[in-house]
Amino acid sequence: MAKRVQAVEEKVGLIAQAQAEYEAIVEEVRGFCQKAQELRKQADELRRSGSIDPQVAKEVKQLLEQAEFFDQLADKKDGHPRLEAIRRLEELQREASGLRETVQHNKSVLARQKQDLDEVKEEAAAMIRRAEERIRETEQLLVFQMAKLEELEG
Repeated sequence: MAKRVQAVEEKVGLIAQAQAEYEAIVEEVRGFCQKAQELRKQADELRRSGSIDPQVAKEVKQLLEQAEFFDQLADKKDGHPRLEAIRRLEELQREASGLRETVQHNKSVLARQKQDLDEVKEEAAAMIRRAEERIRETEQLLVFQMAKLEELEG
């Protein structure tokens, strides 16, 4: 049973680790999205300035390209690794749940076995008491019969 408890504790640790990995991915994706949003905002502000300077147009284009790059990073991170982390987390949670059920079942079985043991101990003690009583009665009967025999012989 201690091994089962240890296995459950290990699974709980793995779940916590998977959740931390997932949260790290989510935070990274949020960071990429926020950076892309900030770059688009800067590009919009430059466009609204009304400047017709080619350098401003070039800077707007670069800002939008950078925003697109961060969107692509977010999409890439948000896809496969995140799904893998979710799958791993769900798998570990299912496994831990199964182990918890097994541990709970084993605890119930152990409690029942302890109760059975206590009942058997009580029955055994009662049997011993009855056997000892029969021995005392037989010894008393034997003493009585020996006394009677001596009386008859004597």
